[in-house]
Amino acid sequence: MNIFHFEKVHKAVTKATVFASSVFMASDVLSQDATVEEVIVTAQKKSENLQNVPISISTLSATELDNLNIKDFADYVLQLPSASFTQRRPGQGQIFMRGISDNGNNNQSLQGPSVAIYLDESPVTMIGDNLDVHVYDIERVEALSGPQGTLYGAASQAGNLKIITNKPSGEFDSGVNVSVESTSGGDDSTMVEGFVNIPLSENIAMRFVGYNDDDGGYIDSVSDSITFPLSGITRTNELFVEDNFNDSVKEGYRAALRVDLNDSWKIDASFQGQETETDGVWDHNPDRLGKYNVSRFYDDTTHDEWDRFSVTVSGDLGFADLTFTTSSLERDFEVLSDYSHYSIDGYVEGYYTCYEYYFGPCVDPSIQFENDTHQEYDTTEIRLASNSDGRFNWIIGAFMTENETAYDSQWHVPAINPDAAVPGSDDLYYQTDQVRYEEESAVFGEVYLQLNDKTELTLGHRSFDTEATLKGFVGTVFWPNYILYSSTRPDNVDSVYDGSDSISKVNISYQATDDALIYATVSEGYRPGGNNRTTQLGASYDADFLTNYEFGFKTILMDGRMRLNGAVYSMQWDDIQLGWFDPDISLLGLVDNVGEASSIGFEIDSKIILSDRVSATFAFAKNDAILTEDYELRGAVEARKNQDLPFTPDKKGNFGLTAELSDKSRIDFNYAFVDKMWNDLFYDDREMQDSYGIGSLSYTMDVSDQASIQVYFDNVFDEVAELFINSEDIEKLTTVNRPRTFGIKYSWKMNK
Repeated sequence: MNIFHFEKVHKAVTKATVFASSVFMASDVLSQDATVEEVIVTAQKKSENLQNVPISISTLSATELDNLNIKDFADYVLQLPSASFTQRRPGQGQIFMRGISDNGNNNQSLQGPSVAIYLDESPVTMIGDNLDVHVYDIERVEALSGPQGTLYGAASQAGNLKIITNKPSGEFDSGVNVSVESTSGGDDSTMVEGFVNIPLSENIAMRFVGYNDDDGGYIDSVSDSITFPLSGITRTNELFVEDNFNDSVKEGYRAALRVDLNDSWKIDASFQGQETETDGVWDHNPDRLGKYNVSRFYDDTTHDEWDRFSVTVSGDLGFADLTFTTSSLERDFEVLSDYSHYSIDGYVEGYYTCYEYYFGPCVDPSIQFENDTHQEYDTTEIRLASNSDGRFNWIIGAFMTENETAYDSQWHVPAINPDAAVPGSDDLYYQTDQVRYEEESAVFGEVYLQLNDKTELTLGHRSFDTEATLKGFVGTVFWPNYILYSSTRPDNVDSVYDGSDSISKVNISYQATDDALIYATVSEGYRPGGNNRTTQLGASYDADFLTNYEFGFKTILMDGRMRLNGAVYSMQWDDIQLGWFDPDISLLGLVDNVGEASSIGFEIDSKIILSDRVSATFAFAKNDAILTEDYELRGAVEARKNQDLPFTPDKKGNFGLTAELSDKSRIDFNYAFVDKMWNDLFYDDREMQDSYGIGSLSYTMDVSDQASIQVYFDNVFDEVAELFINSEDIEKLTTVNRPRTFGIKYSWKMNK
């Protein structure tokens, strides 16, 4: 198979081009007046024109989010060429940028992510299970490629993703969207979302947002059985056979307040929350059971609920602009998952359910996994940014975060003899109950020196200090505290990490013309260190660092009708934090600083106005991310030099076309493609995930000055995309996207 699905791409682009040409020929000659719109971003923690910011940035505006029917994490990451992702189910997404991937993990005791996620002014980054914020009433999404460590700190090692919400305004406004969808071979879906903006006085306004997104399933849990080798017991799954069983319901709210204290000072406060409930899994087993089929022997459910409060105070001190922001996020995430296949190859039968000498006759060893996670995440930042008209400007700030994660993982064997269970339980054969606490403080700054009318030099620096603890319990009936063979090797060492370091940035930009900017950057990013709960490997691991060498350009061409931006880069990743599992050392995961890697590539982003009625977009990224030395674990080579990093497509891109058929109607087409990529770093376990391309097509018609109806096809070519080949439940499964979906959306907005 051609890695770009060339035939599909060719047909899609050809049809779109033919259609665009017909609209183009029917309209006037190439517009002399229409120009690409100005895009405002806050990548440097101030509002600026995208074309004036010497950083590689991809954006999705409110209009683009709406036209593409983007509503969640997987939707918007698909449209960002420099980003890749994995996600087993809603609320369990991980994002990578520019190929910097260490395998990823959703184990709360292991290393953190390499990409930070911000919601407005504050980070909401999680280990493994990032918030899947519903996309509605969003001003824009910004993706900042490459290290952003000086201004954004921890986890902004390979990049930064920012979700910016709409703020209250002084004009009364309201709106609502209602949609109904039909998925090929699956259940129907519905969504209702709305907002109201209410001015309370001349200087106070509130904005309320609410939504309910009910996604029907498309995976079937089919009839199957398991025969366990030691006992010969056969388990069937009749109670869990169900068509389209992977449904989800997401509902949430946002209440925002803006107070303009005067012309120079304002307060923004918001309280928002979201609750997501899912049933089933988003995986199938095509080799053994067929497309969109899987077999499960226990219930699979998740309940993800979070609430977040934030306050930002900003104003003009005369010599500088002050910004103070603080936020508090609380999240509860509960998972139930079938884990029965583990008993085929694991130690469950031999030690717990078929150990007749101690526990009597063999019993059914099938397992249900349960994980309850509670997280509290508090952040505070204060910064000053000069506002001089002279040649010298600066930004300085201080940042602090406290993050406590309590997680209790339990492996239930309902048939187990209570005498074989973890002490204090009736049916647990294994449990880990831990608390991870991290505190980080940092000071940061950048200075901007205008060397002449066209050249600016930027110098940045960040110093940070990290403290972390990891404590709790892990054990079984045989090893309640899991002390393997020797009292010198306990897992239940409550370990402490304390480390500090710094990173820097140098950038020089040259404004060649009013419409052309070129720049060169050397920047660094980092992930903070942490702890292991074992004395054999070492109680802690250090921060790892990414160094980026980049050259980029920002241009406006064709008399303002075309925007073309791009960057080339070479990055070096040192002291990589890598999580792994070795039961001879610990039944917990372990992290060590091992190996080095590099990532070399380029990315481009463009938009062109073809005529008064037709515009096109194109974005593309090419990346080569590899290990630059062997990775050895206890004397054995587990990953080899020149091996590709996982979850890193060599190529990724998208093409979009918008054609206005009249003043009241338009057609939008989008095609995104993702190259093949490996699903694991360890070469004995890894498999290649196939490339895929996903297209969408919509027709939108205004039915009044305030209302419109959109008819659309998502995944119009009915592509079965391998999003994640995984063995997290021991059985090999593949997470897949939603089949072709037809939808109708009614939108009404008072001030359209």
